Amino acid sequence: MNGYSRDISVFAEQPQTPWAMYLANEAGTYRFLCFDLDASRGNSPYDASRLAFWLTELGIDHVVTKSGPNDGRHVWLALETETDASTVRELAQLAAQLLPSLDPTPLTNPRTGCVRPPGSPHRRGGSSLPNGPLDVLLDPSVTVDQVRELRAFFIDAGAEILAPVTALTKGMAVDADGHPHIAGTKRALSARVRQVLDTPPTDDASYALVTVLAGCANARWTLTDVRELVDETPAFEHVRTQRHKHGHRILRTQQGRERTLVSAWRHAVTYVAANPSTNDGTDEGFLARCATTVAAIDAAQARADAMPGLWGADRASSAQRSRTGTHSTRAVLDALCLYMAQAAQLTVEADVRRISADTGYGRTTVHDALRRLAAPADPAAPETAWIVRDGAPEGAHAQRYRLSRRFSTEEDHRNRTQVLARPGAPLPLQARTQHIAHLAARLTALAHDVFAAPHSLGRIAGLVFKHIGAGSVLTFDELIIATGLDAARVRKALQRLHGIGLVERTAYGWIRGDHVTMDAAAQVLQVFGHLELRRTRYTDERHCWAWWQAEVQWMSRRGKRRRRRRSPTAVQLLTVSDRPDYPRYPRSAGRGDHRAALALVRAGITEASVQRVA
Repeated sequence: MNGYSRDISVFAEQPQTPWAMYLANEAGTYRFLCFDLDASRGNSPYDASRLAFWLTELGIDHVVTKSGPNDGRHVWLALETETDASTVRELAQLAAQLLPSLDPTPLTNPRTGCVRPPGSPHRRGGSSLPNGPLDVLLDPSVTVDQVRELRAFFIDAGAEILAPVTALTKGMAVDADGHPHIAGTKRALSARVRQVLDTPPTDDASYALVTVLAGCANARWTLTDVRELVDETPAFEHVRTQRHKHGHRILRTQQGRERTLVSAWRHAVTYVAANPSTNDGTDEGFLARCATTVAAIDAAQARADAMPGLWGADRASSAQRSRTGTHSTRAVLDALCLYMAQAAQLTVEADVRRISADTGYGRTTVHDALRRLAAPADPAAPETAWIVRDGAPEGAHAQRYRLSRRFSTEEDHRNRTQVLARPGAPLPLQARTQHIAHLAARLTALAHDVFAAPHSLGRIAGLVFKHIGAGSVLTFDELIIATGLDAARVRKALQRLHGIGLVERTAYGWIRGDHVTMDAAAQVLQVFGHLELRRTRYTDERHCWAWWQAEVQWMSRRGKRRRRRRSPTAVQLLTVSDRPDYPRYPRSAGRGDHRAALALVRAGITEASVQRVA
């Protein structure tokens, strides 16, 4: 396998042995992209031809090289401005779905990702031979917009980045096909939404789509209702077509249309559920608020990444951990940031059961994590905490949380001479989408039976697995730094993960296994279904609580109809009353019988009276 023993300066004499160049600089930003098409993975010449054809069609300058005697291919791009690692990683993961022979490793690890450039010797003889002049590499010309166009092309060609499926927010339900919607009776769209729906978008077609879908969700439409508008109405132009490099729009494939619609609908429903409204659902300040939210989440995540000791990395005592936090505390912070990105606002309502479902930790652990995050470093300054409680929970509404204002006011101390390109159109929308995808991916690895159930691989293994992202590779030393764990615990976790097939070791480091899924591993360990049972139990408890709150509201209402005397021969499971959504709450000795109510919920007896929602 390829291995390189030392680093030398690019100004030194060219080595006579095989050598490779780093694609990213010391700051972790990329100046070159190289799609490494490995003959051992598939038909690399064919994949190189496909990729070169796509790049030519998009007008992106590139060079294709034959890497050596094994028919491998390298497709090189030189970037006009530096591009951050998360954007390049996403691009590599999309490309890997379309090009079977692609080794995404160099594009997913900015620290060690390197490729032999044109002219470098191969270990089996020969050298990397370009198929044309190298001017496009010596004079970088690939722009931010072209990187964005390439990403959009990969998605339209079949690569998938869907909005993540997280626990349902209060007020949400799912249809028979599993698509979310806002619970309630469908009503007509408002005049404002209808106007946007029937007006051809002039510039940003995606923003028109966001506006209309939010209005549809607010009107209690389902995705089935929305599909009827896709083919004809002007506002769905972004679903039907995509922008070409020359400015005009070209048709999407049927697969691309479906993926774009489903993802946009998920985002819209989650947003409306987090921002309940009694008006037409339009939001003129969405983009500005989205930009503010993204900036604050950026600051909070950057500070959290820079302080691993707060999340259990320093192996402090249990007493110290109870004050500062553990890895579960970081997971809860990530979950709150995810909800904020989904809602495009810095204050969100979140109950412990919802956070538990999305992190895999139990209610008590989540409650303790929220307490730690809300504890200020300076008791006299509440804003020195990570999160701040906004008001108090009331009735059916859970506690509201917001990020500390220090994350909204911190200055960006990065070197302004290093332009970090994050392609997007417009920037706040794509940055928000990237946060949602990234944070959901971090939590998904934790919220699984294979790491969360008793007798599973355990939380430490889940933490290590979380940092070995799909399509990325990390060395043993990098995992120690990334997780904050000591070498012994990382080694033990890797042994357990490797033993069941979830990770594999390569010459470059550790990667996720291709042949064993987390579900399959959970079945081998006989823990599959543990978290689903917990989610079902929590959902029943939330449903029971909503029932009780409706009962309390009814009891405080004037003019309510009292229960009439029943016939001694009548048989009723639930008393009929004038309660609009729920039947009469069961009672024992004149008081609410919560145990009996929970039993009725679990038996499904209340399902006929009220739709089951989050």
